[in-house]
This record gives sequence, C-alpha cells and structure tokens, in this order.
Amino acid sequence: MKYLLTILSIFSSVHFFAQTELIEKHLNSDFYSTQFTGFYLYDPITKEEIYNYNGNKFFVPASNTKIFTLYTAMKMLNDSIPAFKYQLIGNELHIEGTGDPTFLHPKYKNTRALDFLKNNGSKIVFHWNNFDEESFLPGWTWDDFRKDYAPERSQFPIHENLVSISKNGSSIKTFPTYFEELTEIKEMPEPRNFYDNKFYISNKKRTEKVPFIVNETVIEKSLSQILGKPVDMVKTPMVNNPKVFYSQKSDDVYREMMENSDNFLAEHLLILASSTLPGKLSASETITFSKRYLLNDLKQQPEWFDGSGLSRYNLFTPQSFSQVLEKMYNEFPEERLFSIFPIGGKTGTIKNRYKDSAQPYIYAKTGTLNNNVTLSGYLKTKSGRTLIFSLMNNNSIKDLSWIRNENEKLLRIVRDNY
Repeated sequence: MKYLLTILSIFSSVHFFAQTELIEKHLNSDFYSTQFTGFYLYDPITKEEIYNYNGNKFFVPASNTKIFTLYTAMKMLNDSIPAFKYQLIGNELHIEGTGDPTFLHPKYKNTRALDFLKNNGSKIVFHWNNFDEESFLPGWTWDDFRKDYAPERSQFPIHENLVSISKNGSSIKTFPTYFEELTEIKEMPEPRNFYDNKFYISNKKRTEKVPFIVNETVIEKSLSQILGKPVDMVKTPMVNNPKVFYSQKSDDVYREMMENSDNFLAEHLLILASSTLPGKLSASETITFSKRYLLNDLKQQPEWFDGSGLSRYNLFTPQSFSQVLEKMYNEFPEERLFSIFPIGGKTGTIKNRYKDSAQPYIYAKTGTLNNNVTLSGYLKTKSGRTLIFSLMNNNSIKDLSWIRNENEKLLRIVRDNY
C-alpha cells in the first residue's frame, strides 16, 4: 500500500510539473517578451494557488476594474436600483437624484420612474445640491469629452447624458428635444464644442450620439419638456427621511455593464452605492467604503480611481482580482454570477471568442485600453474544475487582437490540462 501511494505521489508530481511546463513555455515565448504580463490561476474549492506569474505586480486593469465595481454594487445595493429620493408636499413632488443611470436609457424599457414623475404632483421641485464631484475623473483622456463611451457623471442622468441627433435633409431632431435649437448641420464638424452645449452633425451623416454638458438649466428644461410640467431647481437640502423610489432590476444593470463593458453604467453604480451611505453622492466615498469594509483583506490594495477603468491611474494586481472573484464565487449563487459575466462564444465582449467547445468554459470580463489587454474571470476545465484566473497584458505595441489570440491559446492549455 505504501509503495502504491508513493507511485501515485510521483505520478501526481510529474503531471503537475508537466502542466506547469506547458503554461511556462507559452508565457516565456517570444510573443510575450516585449510586454508586461501577469497571470494568476487559483482553485476556489481547494484554495490552491495553481500558477503565479507576476501575480502580485500592479497593472493598468482597463475595464477589469468593473469587477471591483460589480462586487461593490452587489454588496451595497438591493435587488432594484434606487431611482431617486422623494417627498410629496402638497401638490409639489420634491426629488433628489441618486445617480440612477437607467432613466430614459434606450436599453431599458422599464418606465416606472418616468410614470411616477409624470403622475405625481403638478410641479417637480428638484433638490440639486447633493453631488459635488467632477463630471470626469482623474486619469481620463481629456479628448474623450465628445465620445459616446465617456459621458459626464451626474446625480440625475437623462438618456445616458447623451444627446441623440437625427437628420433628414435640413431637418434636425434631437432627444432630449431641448437640444434641437442648439444643433446645426456643417460640412466637416467636430460633433460638440468643448465649453458649451453647441452640437453639430455632418451633412454626410444621418445620426450622431454625443455627450452633453450637465448643468441645472439642461436638467430643468429637459425634464420639464419630458414630463410636461414645471421643474424648479433649488439648492436647499431635502427634509429628513425622504422615501426611495426603485426602478430597474439591479442584475439587469450589472449584466449590461459587464457584457458590453458599459462605462456609463459602471461609473453610476458607484454613485448609486454612495446613495446608501450618509452624506452627499460620491463615487470616491464608495471606493473608500469598499476598500475599508469589503476588501480590507486583499493582499495588495489597489490604486482605484473610477468605476469603469477609463482612468490610467488605476493599478490592480492579478492576485487581487482573483481574491475578489473568489469572494463573489463564495457569496453569490454560481447561476446568478455566471449569468452576469460575459460568456465565451455566447455573450458580450467575448461572444466571438472561446467558441471551440460545445459547452461554454469562459465567464470573464475583458479590458482594453491602448497598449493594454486584460481578462479576468472563471474557467471550467475538461476535468470538471472551476478555476479563477486573471490575465493582464500591459505596454504592448502588438495588435490587440493578436494578444487576445495568444491569451486564448493559454487558457485553452488550462482548460485541457487541469
């Protein structure tokens, strides 16, 4: 018996080293030699660190940051999104924003918040005094102000804080309609001024989607037109103990954020989470709370500046992503968790990758910035194990699709051999 156990132990050791050698051979190839790469592989059932290649080094995570945002939101928010806080005083409906990003969002058909605002009170009194943070965040690229993936953050977003412009001949229509008089047709314009809400659409285009500058006038006029009633903007605080009106199912927002890497939803989930804390709305306070109370056991505390990963100041390690993914795996049902993450070959940003299996085996969040590609999540192996991985590539000058191809090869090695 002792002899048999010795033989089995030797066989197991040989098998382990063979597996490790396959990963090392791939990561030490010429392809990865001119970039910074981190790879961490972990078994949440056995608590075994399977492979650690620069796992404790800090990388720019890009949209992998949304994994931290997701965990924080899932811990701090209920099953529905808090749309706004309100009080009905006489015939006036007093409201205060919570940062709900789903109001008139084109991907959400739930009109509960809109109907409530329309059908209660003859006038809206909007308390515009509970969000003092900048519209943009540290480390964001300055010229993203006109890009539809980087709209401003605010306490009461309308239509993703984007103006949709459509053109038919010389006729222009916008939504919100407030912006129609501020939009012109031009030969070869930039779509928006830097300093004010002046918009342009090329005579060669039929549609355009551009972020608008959020201010009191825009919200007052837009909301009044949408609701068909007066809206007064005031700087006084709401009286104590307002009620909370809930709108969209939270998991629907999480899924959209993760599958399509929606920056706007990610930023506002941190603001929404702060609406459950004392004081004014603040994404930075949410991050501080999360690091202090939800993530205080991480082996490497991140440099965390935003919810989306647009900031180049963010720095996270593959091991810290693994730890957060393990927390999620232990604290939420697998079925729910895997329905929120993009699924290889099926949904979201990896629907056209990891298609070489009849059954999905990758449930993971992508991340992309110039010169950086990341992917972190869950991998189901052919032997039936569910492993956690984080794969981060920084400072590469290679074509990003080439990096993704090589990363896919690496994860296939794990799938087939563990």
